[in-house]
Amino acid sequence: MSEQSSENGGEKSLSRFRKRLVISIVVGLGIFVALSIYADVGEVTQAFAKFRWGYLPLILALTFLNYLLRFYKWHYYLGCIGVKIKGIDSLTIFLSGLTMSVTPAKLGEIFKSYLLKRLKGTEISRSIPVVFAERATDMLGLLILAAISFSTFQYGLWVLIIVLAVLLTLIAILQSRRICVRLLKTFKSVPLINKLSDSLIIAYESAYTLFRLKTLLVAVSISVLCWGFECVAMYFVLVGFDTGASVLLSTFVFSFSSLAGAVSMIPGGLGIAEGSFAGLLILSGTSKGIAASATVIIRFCTLWFGVIVGLIAMLVIKDKITGDSR
Repeated sequence: MSEQSSENGGEKSLSRFRKRLVISIVVGLGIFVALSIYADVGEVTQAFAKFRWGYLPLILALTFLNYLLRFYKWHYYLGCIGVKIKGIDSLTIFLSGLTMSVTPAKLGEIFKSYLLKRLKGTEISRSIPVVFAERATDMLGLLILAAISFSTFQYGLWVLIIVLAVLLTLIAILQSRRICVRLLKTFKSVPLINKLSDSLIIAYESAYTLFRLKTLLVAVSISVLCWGFECVAMYFVLVGFDTGASVLLSTFVFSFSSLAGAVSMIPGGLGIAEGSFAGLLILSGTSKGIAASATVIIRFCTLWFGVIVGLIAMLVIKDKITGDSR
């Protein structure tokens, strides 16, 4: 019953996706307009005119490398919980999840579990922890990158410490079977949760496996590497504007801003991430026009490029699912 409810939830989420995507695009355009007005439309126009667009393919390639490494982590996680699936099918499911990047904290990527259920019959409750493990290790990877580059800016230390403490506390709780079993037994007395008890047990077993130390270290290492590529992409955006910014500064600006957007729980971090990108660049001595323009380019090449790739993958997986059901 709980699996059926989860599947129905996936279908409803899919039916609402177009509306939410349109809203997110409108919000994204609104943020671009707001940044342009704040930085002065004339300055932003001049900055775009001076940008060396020959760097764009390299920036997009670095972003795509991020996607491929994150896919590897997703596929590695599926293997850890015993889910066997062809690499191409796993890749298509993963890329389809990128369309959900504009959902709060990317939790709409639970849609990947729905696709996995439709394609392989894997229980949704079994694979949902993979999505949460991805997000947790992504945040840990960004934290490490921000910590490495912190000396160039020395801003937001307490934010980093608090987020790290929360993540490590949650991981420690998940690794304590005594605490989690007690919590599951306590929740079992609640009527609504009682109906989900079997699914919660399956989900917990997956979560316990995914957050074991060895698995966690492998996943975090991949996260540092894959998000490092996008930090380098940020560097080349700034190189394109000839700002003279260092790799370390670019790394801190990207990792801290992305982390701020994730922690905010706002869909795609819209507004928060852009404000952080532009604000940190301005504080580093970058002109408002270039800061606003660089923010627009890096967000298009990371967030919105991912949504476009995801939409293409979703068309492929839709045909695959439809073909298998015939």
